[in-house]
Amino acid sequence: MYFEKFHGTGNDFIIIENLNNELDLICNQSDLTKQICNRHFGIGADGMMIVCGSEIADIKMMFYNQDGSIAPMCGNGIRCFAKYVYDKKIVNNTIFTVETLAGTMKVELIESQETISFIRINLGYPEFNTVQFPIDTDKEKVIDEKIAVGNRELKISTLNMGTIHTVLYTENLNNVDIDKIGKTIEEHELFPEKTNVNIYEINDHENITLETYERGVGRTLACGTGCAATAVISNLLNNTSKSVNVHVRGGILKIEISNDGVFMTGPTERICKGEYIVKH
Repeated sequence: MYFEKFHGTGNDFIIIENLNNELDLICNQSDLTKQICNRHFGIGADGMMIVCGSEIADIKMMFYNQDGSIAPMCGNGIRCFAKYVYDKKIVNNTIFTVETLAGTMKVELIESQETISFIRINLGYPEFNTVQFPIDTDKEKVIDEKIAVGNRELKISTLNMGTIHTVLYTENLNNVDIDKIGKTIEEHELFPEKTNVNIYEINDHENITLETYERGVGRTLACGTGCAATAVISNLLNNTSKSVNVHVRGGILKIEISNDGVFMTGPTERICKGEYIVKH
């Protein structure tokens, strides 16, 4: 099976094609993801994307987390996906649409020295209404609300930015046990299907630093939709501007909040390509 591996600010992914639906006959895609993303017995990655045909957009992206679960969207993933389908000439325009389970996303490829190095994605609009995502609460919105976590109270904000995200502010990330807090909130009783967890500190009005604990993956070098969700909440709480640089361990993503949606701009790079032997 042919594959290519990409990363976007350190978030790495395997991409395979299923344009003729042949993959459906060969294997279970969830099981394949767990095999191929295993860093010891597979290729190793944070997730896997499958290129599919679409009746409503130029192309369709199916995204699987490392543990084999399906995710509606992935911000870093869709940038890698966009570069793949353009480089492989599956799409021929530098502006095109991608169908995802979170809706149709508009992609713009930015050329630099005759190569595609940066990609800008319109992630759509944030959804704050708790009816629209899995959270066990009577509140219409969860913005800067206190919840009990162990023997302490933490303020959280939860929204859907293509997928569910919970955002927390801290004055100093160095004082936070990201893995412990991340896992505790990810599995909190508020979230029957778990949640992605984003903890950020403010550098200045146009820069924040972020750590993300992804649902089904754990702590990652970057999370595109997490960057967008955090920028939205930080701006909503009047901490930062509508255009902000989000510093993650894998690099920097630019997030812009406008009347047309939330835009994410960042790099993507191919790591390798090859043949994977499917284990039955």
